[in-house]
Amino acid sequence: MISFIMMAKNVENYIADAIISLQKENKVEWELIVIDDHSEDKTFEIAQNFAQNDKRIRIYKNKYRGKVLGTNYGFSLSKGDIIKCIDSDDVLLPDFFNFYKEMKNYDAHCHSAYIVDSNLKKLHLYNVNPLLLQKDYSFVLENLVSIPKWSWSFKREIAEKIFPMPESIPFEDVWMSLSIKKNAGGILFIEKPLYLYRQHGNQTFGGIANFSKDVVIFRANRLLRLIEELKKEERIINGFSPDIFNKAILFNKLMAKEKISFAEVLKASLPLSLKLKILLIKKFPLLARYAIVLKWKIDKLVLKK
Repeated sequence: MISFIMMAKNVENYIADAIISLQKENKVEWELIVIDDHSEDKTFEIAQNFAQNDKRIRIYKNKYRGKVLGTNYGFSLSKGDIIKCIDSDDVLLPDFFNFYKEMKNYDAHCHSAYIVDSNLKKLHLYNVNPLLLQKDYSFVLENLVSIPKWSWSFKREIAEKIFPMPESIPFEDVWMSLSIKKNAGGILFIEKPLYLYRQHGNQTFGGIANFSKDVVIFRANRLLRLIEELKKEERIINGFSPDIFNKAILFNKLMAKEKISFAEVLKASLPLSLKLKILLIKKFPLLARYAIVLKWKIDKLVLKK
């Protein structure tokens, strides 16, 4: 059975799309655990209505606050042999279930996705960062290589390594990617896009291809907070010195600055590729948007090799 864990907060306009797409599957056994994170709209009522008419769906009020603890709570309620976290404003496509038999042969699995607008119109194709699959854990840890949590699914044995996530981490994606990379014996990459990642104005990170000044600073500060917590976590750092994060710390400190000069970036003790990345994002945000879309296309070619 597949257990889907869905955090939900103020998504009354979107959550029905997410649930209805799952309900199209009637061959593979699944359960959906919806954790309402103190919504102030009709999110809970909408999910509750689905649950009353479909025994595969269960809706709970978050006993805590926030996605991290809410997702921990959702996992504690799950029963499946495969776990997948999906967002309540996105859509998992029914084709996902076609890979269930193959998934059972791997510890973890990840897939591509379509980036879509608020009406689910396709904008771009998102591909998994090939470095996450091709490089060893040391490289992934040092560079904080990660993909969105919705791209992952994993066996329960791996989930037991991921959960509970520390209360102190500000978001889940990096923790989940690092935990999987460290503990999974084999990762299945599914090239086919199986997910619609919806872009809209209420997203915490401002959209995956948003490089506006405020969003860039927000992301960098969040990553700096995350790194400080990762340094304390034996499940992640065991066998490595906290110094492994020095490059990521310097990079994000520069990204978090309100203003930064070309000279300051060029003098930084960072690889040239990271210096160019900082300059691109901080000085030419519109160009950075096109660059990330191009990168996803290149990633697709690399993953095909």
